[in-house]
Amino acid sequence: MKKIIFLLILICVSCEDVVTIELPKAAEQIVIDAELGRPQGGGIATLRVLVTKTTDFYSSEINTVDDASVSLKYGDEVLAVNHAGGGLYELNIPEITTNKQYQLIVDVDEVSYTATEELVLSGTFDSAIQGDGQLFSGNETEVLVTLTDLPGLGNFYLFDFSDNNLFVTRDRFYDGQSFTFSFFYDELFPKNEQVTIRMVGIDEAFFTYMQILLSHSGQSGGGPFATATSTLLGNFTSSTEADVALGYFRVVEYSSLPFTAE
Repeated sequence: MKKIIFLLILICVSCEDVVTIELPKAAEQIVIDAELGRPQGGGIATLRVLVTKTTDFYSSEINTVDDASVSLKYGDEVLAVNHAGGGLYELNIPEITTNKQYQLIVDVDEVSYTATEELVLSGTFDSAIQGDGQLFSGNETEVLVTLTDLPGLGNFYLFDFSDNNLFVTRDRFYDGQSFTFSFFYDELFPKNEQVTIRMVGIDEAFFTYMQILLSHSGQSGGGPFATATSTLLGNFTSSTEADVALGYFRVVEYSSLPFTAE
């Protein structure tokens, strides 16, 4: 009996060992998360560009790039984008319009990364109210979101429910109509604290990109624009074949509404 007890102790101790697998170190890649957006219906547009570099799989650090040269080109205008710190570059523009191409240019380490997009219009974000539905644990918070879609198939939307809770949808079944759907926050979502829910009109290419990215990230571990663990390519091209930038540049309309769970 003593031998059997001793064997069980050895098994329990061995289960406490932490195994770290040695992974090959991948080459650094530039990651560019960029949005040029205006309020739904028009208004001053804001360009926000976050430039970082990928890190090792086990690293929790974010390597920001603070020495990039960032500019926006449209028509005969070429505007320098201001560095705000922490890898972030920002610029306000009086207006952006449809049927005009906007080219983002990011120069890092003597390599030029570019992406060109046009403004994507958005439907109307009508309301965001708390529901009483639940899912698995019974402690989730339901928010009922209502939007009014633009007439004509081919409209796509990205919803940011705060804290990296993202959701994408398309108007295949609600073209030109008012549509309501449920989104559920988990039991950790804070009560009596106001958050902002944001609806963004996007094109089909970015819709597909986000579907894949969200499935890779699992909407956890820092969100889909945290340090990349896979080489999902966006819409950037580079001045050299050897250098590839991850991330995406989009030109969009957006709407925002406050939401407070009780």
